Amino acid sequence: MPDELTVRRILGDQPFAEIGRPVWVVADARHRCVVAAGDLGHVMWRGTGHWLGHRIGVYEAGTLRPRHVLASRHPVCAIEPHPELPLVAVGTGRYDGSWDFQGQLLLLHLETGRVTNLLSKSRQVRHLRWLEDGRLAMLLSPEDKDGGFRKGFELAVAVDDWLSAPAGVVDPDDAHHPMVESGLLYDPRVEDTLARLTEGRWRRRAQVRDMAVLADGRVLATGRHTDLECWDPSGALTWALPADGEGSVRVEAAPDDESAWVTYQGYRRDEVTGRPVDRATTVRRISTVDGGAADRVDVPSVPALCATDEGWLALRPRGRDPHDTLLLAPTHQEAAHVGLAPSRSNSPALRVRHSARRLYVDGPGPDDEAPWIHTIDPPSAHGPATVRALFPLRWDQSSALQPWYGPAVELTDTLVHAGRSYEQGATYGEAREGTYVVSRWLADGEACWVYVTDKPLADLDGDERRVYVVYLTGEVEILDTATGEVRARHTLRAHGHPVTPVSAAYRAEQQRLLVGTVDGRIVDCSVSG
Repeated sequence: MPDELTVRRILGDQPFAEIGRPVWVVADARHRCVVAAGDLGHVMWRGTGHWLGHRIGVYEAGTLRPRHVLASRHPVCAIEPHPELPLVAVGTGRYDGSWDFQGQLLLLHLETGRVTNLLSKSRQVRHLRWLEDGRLAMLLSPEDKDGGFRKGFELAVAVDDWLSAPAGVVDPDDAHHPMVESGLLYDPRVEDTLARLTEGRWRRRAQVRDMAVLADGRVLATGRHTDLECWDPSGALTWALPADGEGSVRVEAAPDDESAWVTYQGYRRDEVTGRPVDRATTVRRISTVDGGAADRVDVPSVPALCATDEGWLALRPRGRDPHDTLLLAPTHQEAAHVGLAPSRSNSPALRVRHSARRLYVDGPGPDDEAPWIHTIDPPSAHGPATVRALFPLRWDQSSALQPWYGPAVELTDTLVHAGRSYEQGATYGEAREGTYVVSRWLADGEACWVYVTDKPLADLDGDERRVYVVYLTGEVEILDTATGEVRARHTLRAHGHPVTPVSAAYRAEQQRLLVGTVDGRIVDCSVSG
């Protein structure tokens, strides 16, 4: 059937992947499960809904397959299984950064996955303990920061039938003095416990920030805890470079697939001086055979990569101070320095995939106000490298819709690009924020079609027939490249549970779409149509 999307396998899969950075793990032998909690980190969410980055997972004791995976509004501070009933009490909460402590007391049914918040008012729940008389004892934070950060009030609550305990049954104001020390709100041995439960298979993973699919089926991926990793066509990890600092960001494979350019994020500590060194200003070329360093370029500020399928690469500085853009030829040698206006935006750089003829950059256009899409023409026998303004990013000046730049795909005659959109309403509450996808003629920038949704964008890729739009919600929409019509919608799942995509890469000749997730896995899908 056309427009089908089938998950073939999951690269980087492992038990407890769903919870991200672990903070608690408790085994419940009576009910043959393991309850774990963690934090997936921050995701920029633009559109309807909210990002809940904290997770609670219930796993089968034998197989460690996820039974239930739940999102939590607040960090998990305590987990306490009931000594007899198939229930687990979970305390969550945090200081909100201004005045109050916020949180919930969740009662999770281990068999059905039903969750009940037992607190009638928001309060951080710092410790839990089931008493011999059946009561649930807890340590609650004070209402606001004047009460202290490291102490709490004790409270013990009785319920006739915990299996049917109603929401809001616990009133935090019933807690009494004196205050006692809170102690640790996480398990300091949690990673050792996960390693033991998985017989050494578990290792810390996080966001897959970017990917490249090579012609022979290998996959390159960047991430928070890796400088670069390579997966072979069978799905096995060939090699991985551990992160030196805060990991890598972009990867651009050379046309011969023998090497790839990689950018980085954050700082590392110099072994000689002991001082932090900004890694983000370094771009390295890595051998795809064994991960060895093949080349290195240092630039004055954090660069955005602009690449073509022929192998031209531009390192455009994204700082607000003017610096020349470095243009590298397909031979990886320096070809030119091009003077460009500094970036005025903190948005992610315009990233164009499958670019065959030109390198796109973003910045102020001829009107010196609104951003335009530009191209860099490489040097030739007829003259030096030049920059040409193609058309403004905003395709309809009369529209109230304000676009930001993001991922794009260059096709034969058109450019399909997407990004965050904002449309001002009569009131602040009526304003609309979400995602746009637009197809435009390369000749003049006129829009062929525009698609707008309130779903938060993760990434986009495609070809002359289909555009695959991936959202943070886990949904994938397949658009007709010619008309913008939505041909199909799919929701990506791993072991029956939705994932949160953050990146995507498509290889047309392999009929293959790969989706990198916030928890460090890569969902390898086959597509048809």
